[in-house]
Amino acid sequence: MLFRDTDTADALHTREGLYSYLASRKTAPRVLQDEDYDILSTAEKHAYDEERIRFLSGDITLNTPALASAKKLLVQTITQNHGRNSGHAGMMLNGKPGVGKTTAAKSLLRFTHSQYAKQFPGFERAGRLPVVYIDVPASSSGKLLMRTFADFLGIPVATNETMGTTRRRVIDALRKAHTQLVVVDEIQNLSARNIGAGESVDVLKSLHNELACTFLYAGIDLTSGELLSGVRGNQLRSRFSILELGNSTIGTKDGKAAWRKLVAGFEASLPLRHHEKGTLTELAGYLYSRTGGSIGSLSRLITGSAIQAITDPTISVERVDEDLLSQQVLDGTAESFYANYRAGNRKEATA
Repeated sequence: MLFRDTDTADALHTREGLYSYLASRKTAPRVLQDEDYDILSTAEKHAYDEERIRFLSGDITLNTPALASAKKLLVQTITQNHGRNSGHAGMMLNGKPGVGKTTAAKSLLRFTHSQYAKQFPGFERAGRLPVVYIDVPASSSGKLLMRTFADFLGIPVATNETMGTTRRRVIDALRKAHTQLVVVDEIQNLSARNIGAGESVDVLKSLHNELACTFLYAGIDLTSGELLSGVRGNQLRSRFSILELGNSTIGTKDGKAAWRKLVAGFEASLPLRHHEKGTLTELAGYLYSRTGGSIGSLSRLITGSAIQAITDPTISVERVDEDLLSQQVLDGTAESFYANYRAGNRKEATA
């Protein structure tokens, strides 16, 4: 087992954490041949293995059709807001857990940040923050939501400060920072039936009106929940484009081809010394049965197996095969899907 010398990676909902993430350029470590690996010292082997584990345990982002659609919609939305002084357009990423909403949001943050840097090189020295990311706290009130923005921006807030005062300071800070994109993740927390939910939605709506930046919401089951129902919900629907993200399906020829391409993309990223490319695509059907088409579950299944291939001292050949994949325990949804799949196969076999 390899332990880290720090507790956790910097959180994205802090200014330092987000911009540290955006400044990093994660590339796959070089795959060493056995003769090159064997001559490394123990410390060098540990450092090399740690580099590979860090890469695998981070988000391996593939340029999927869904992500391409999200980038296209974001560009359209930001462009639409150029000449508006009220009623700014926004976009939402909606879907079940595990379909890649947060991963897509992070990709859009990185995309916006890189495009802004090309247009305004050296923007950091001017104190600009082209992108902002926050998580909506559970049972959020308007005051708590504004405090979350203030915490990200590094604005100290006194205990007795009113929500209106904090809101004004947040708006001023975002304007001075020339912020272009604000990602609000876990937005479904505003759908809960609590006293502060409606107030929080109103506060967000006021930010849309007073700021020139584009807002992107990401959350679970937004279209069927309370967030987009009623008067407040209809107002949001009229301003926000909704991109539905879902699990892959293999019921059609195109669906099977897309799934195999997704598997091949993950496989191509594996920095394993003995893995033969193409072997995982041959297991595409098995991988689907294990994950139900969830990109999040697929990522955990493949990268978890690869990490075990690196760290397990009983494994001498670094590759991902069905035996190693079968040892991985996934999230409850994926495990339930696999159990139902196996039960269905047993019924067919005994029919």
